[in-house]
Amino acid sequence: MAGKISVGDKLPFFLYDTPYSAQNRFRDLLAAKSPLVLVFMANFGHPITRTFASRYAATHGALRDGGMALVVRSRADKLSHSIHADTLPYPLLCDADGVLYDYLEIPQNSSTLMTYSLEGWRILREAKKQGYRASKGAPQQLPLTLILDRDGTVLFSHYGASLTDVPEDCAAMQSLLEELDLTPDVPDIEPEAFQQISSRRESRPDYSTPSQDLPQRRSHHGRRRPVPTDDFMPVEPIREYGSPDLAKTSVVSLFDDPYDDD
Repeated sequence: MAGKISVGDKLPFFLYDTPYSAQNRFRDLLAAKSPLVLVFMANFGHPITRTFASRYAATHGALRDGGMALVVRSRADKLSHSIHADTLPYPLLCDADGVLYDYLEIPQNSSTLMTYSLEGWRILREAKKQGYRASKGAPQQLPLTLILDRDGTVLFSHYGASLTDVPEDCAAMQSLLEELDLTPDVPDIEPEAFQQISSRRESRPDYSTPSQDLPQRRSHHGRRRPVPTDDFMPVEPIREYGSPDLAKTSVVSLFDDPYDDD
C-alpha cells in the first residue's frame, strides 16, 4: 500500500497460520470479537516480545469490550513445539516472511539507542543474565498497534517509536477502547432489577476467607487450607520459549481469501 496505514483505511482480509492451525481466515477473527486490537511485534524469541506476550496473557480478562491478537515474525512450525491452542488466551499470528509488515510499512531500525526504551533496556538486561544473546547490528523490528472494526476498517493506528511502544497490558487496551468511545453503551438498570442483583450477590458464599464448606487439604506446615474449585483455580504462568529459527517461510497470504465479500 502507498504509505503507512491510518485511521479510515481498510486492512484486506487474508489467510494466516498460528502455531496450532493453518490457513485461518482473518475475516473470521474479526467477526468473532470486534473491535480487535492487533499488535505487531518482533519474533517470539525476542525477550521484549515474550515479556509482553506474557503480560497480555496474564491480564487478558481486563479486555472486556473487544478482542486482541498478537502478530510475530516467527515460523509457525517452529513455535508449534511449545505453543498449543490452550497456551495463550488470544490468537498468535505468525508472519516470518514479513508480508504484513512490508504491506503496512512497519519500519526496522538498526540503532539500539533509537529502538530501546528504558523499559526495553531493563528487559534486555535481565534476558542477558539468563543467557540471551542478540545479534549485533541486526535490524530491530519496531511495533505497530491497530484497532479494527468488524470489516477491517482501521479505528486506531500507532507506529511504535521503540520496541516497547505498545499497550502495556490488556487493561491499557480496554482503557484505549473507552477513550476512543469504542465500548458498547450500558443501559440504565431499573431500581427493582438492581435490588434483585444485590440480593443474589448477598446470598453467594464468601470465598475471600477460608471456609469449612470448601474442600480442604493440608499445607506444608500441617494447617488445613481450602482447595480452589474450578472457578477459582490460579492461572498457570506462561512459559518463556527459546529464540525460534527465523528462516524464511510463507505463512501469510495477502489477498488470498477465497471468499468474496459478497
